[in-house]
Amino acid sequence: MTTLSLPNLYHQLVNQHTGRVAESEPSLDPFTERHLHCIWFDDRLRPEVLTTERGEEVRMLHPGKWNQEAGPDFLDAEWSIGGRRVRGDVEIHIRPMDWKHHGHRGDPRYGQVGLHVCYEHGEIPSEMLPVGCEQIGLRSLLDQRSHFFFDAIDLKAYPWQKEASRSGLRAYFLSKTEAECARMLEAAGCERLRRKSLRMSRVVQAVGEEQALYTALLRGLGYKNNAAVCEQLARALPIDLLKSLAGNNETVTYALLLGVAGLLPSDTDEATFPPWMNVRELWDAWWPYQDRFLEKSLRSEEWQRDHCRPGNHPFLRLRAMAHWVVALPSLTTGFVPTPEDPERSWITSSMEKLQVSPPASSLDSEHLIGPIRAGTLFLNALVPWRMCISKIQPDETLWNHLPDEAFNSRTKRVAQALFGPDQHPRLYKGGLRKQGLLQFQEDFQL
Repeated sequence: MTTLSLPNLYHQLVNQHTGRVAESEPSLDPFTERHLHCIWFDDRLRPEVLTTERGEEVRMLHPGKWNQEAGPDFLDAEWSIGGRRVRGDVEIHIRPMDWKHHGHRGDPRYGQVGLHVCYEHGEIPSEMLPVGCEQIGLRSLLDQRSHFFFDAIDLKAYPWQKEASRSGLRAYFLSKTEAECARMLEAAGCERLRRKSLRMSRVVQAVGEEQALYTALLRGLGYKNNAAVCEQLARALPIDLLKSLAGNNETVTYALLLGVAGLLPSDTDEATFPPWMNVRELWDAWWPYQDRFLEKSLRSEEWQRDHCRPGNHPFLRLRAMAHWVVALPSLTTGFVPTPEDPERSWITSSMEKLQVSPPASSLDSEHLIGPIRAGTLFLNALVPWRMCISKIQPDETLWNHLPDEAFNSRTKRVAQALFGPDQHPRLYKGGLRKQGLLQFQEDFQL
C-alpha cells in the first residue's frame, strides 16, 4: 500500500466506527464541525439571536437532541421565526455546499431538517433542501466577539459518541497484528498532518508564507495554554513590522515581542526573571514604541501562567522567537530545503535551527528550546507549512524520519483506550505514530 493511500485507510476506519462520513477534504479552518456542534449545543456559546440568509430573525427555544447516530446533527429542535414556533431537525456544516458534498440531498433521514446552519454565509438552491428549510450563517455573529476563540472550546466536555463505538474500535485493534496496528497509526498520522497542511494553506493565502509560518511557530511556542494568545500576538505584531522596527537587533526584537504581549515586567528586582533577562535594557528598547502599540498590545492577564513549568514560561518562549527572527535571513528561506537537500538532511538542519540555547551571558545551560520541543514544533508547524507551500504529499523518506515526540498523558490515554495497557512501547515509536494517536483522540474523543 502506498503512502498516498494512508489517509484513505484511516477514512475507512472512521466511517466504519462512527457512522459518519470522513471528509476527503477536511476544513481548511482551525476548527471542525464538532466545534460548531458544541457552539450550537451550548446556550453560552450560541448567539442568542440568529438571522437567516433571507434576513429573518430566529430565536432558539431548544437546540434539539445531540444525535450520535447517522442522520441530522440535532433532532427535534424548536425555534421561533416570524412569530411562529417551529419544530424540526438541525444539520450543521462549515460551508453551505457541504450539504451536497456529504450526500444529504434526497436522503430521507434529512427530510425533517428545518435549519441548515453553517459557519460560512451563503445559500444553496432551495430545491436541494427539505421544503421550508431555513439557512443560517454563524461567521459574522461569531466574528463580533473579540474574545471568542475556537481553541477555548473543550470538545471533551460535550457529548460525542456512544461507548459502543469505542468498544468496537478496541475490538478492531485486538483482531490486528502489531504491524497492522502500527500501519493504521501511521495512516492516522498522515491524515493529521494533511489536515494541518490544508488549514495552513488558507492562512498562507490570507497573510503570506512567512507570516503563516511565524504564526504557526508562535502558536507552538504558546504550548496548549497560550496557543490562542500567541496567535493574537502574531496578528498584533506581524513579522514584517517586527523586522522593520527592530532591524537585526535581537534585544529590540525581544523587547517588541514582550511589549506587545503585555509581558514586560515593571519590577526589575523580581526574582523569577531568568538571569539573562536585562529588564532595564528591554524597557529602554521598548519605550519608543509604546504609543504606537497602545491599542494593539495584549494584557498581561490574558496569558496563563499558573502551574506553568519554568521551561514553558512565555518569557523564554518569546526569546526563542526573537532568536529565529534575527538568526535566519527569513523564516521562509531559513526552513525551505534546497533541491539537492535530501529529506533526512532537511529534517536534521531544521531541528538544529529550531533548538535555541540561552544567551551566552547566562549561567543556565538548559535550552530555551530543546530537542523535544523542537520536534513538536517541527511536526506541528514546519511539516504542514512545507506540505502546503510545496504542494506535496511527502513520501516514505520523510515519513520514516520524522522526529519523535514525548509520550505524554494525552497520548498514553489514547494508546491505552485503543490497544490496552500491555502493548509494547515500540508500537508508538516515532513522530508519525504519535500524531496518529492525536488524530484518533480528535476524531473519537478518547
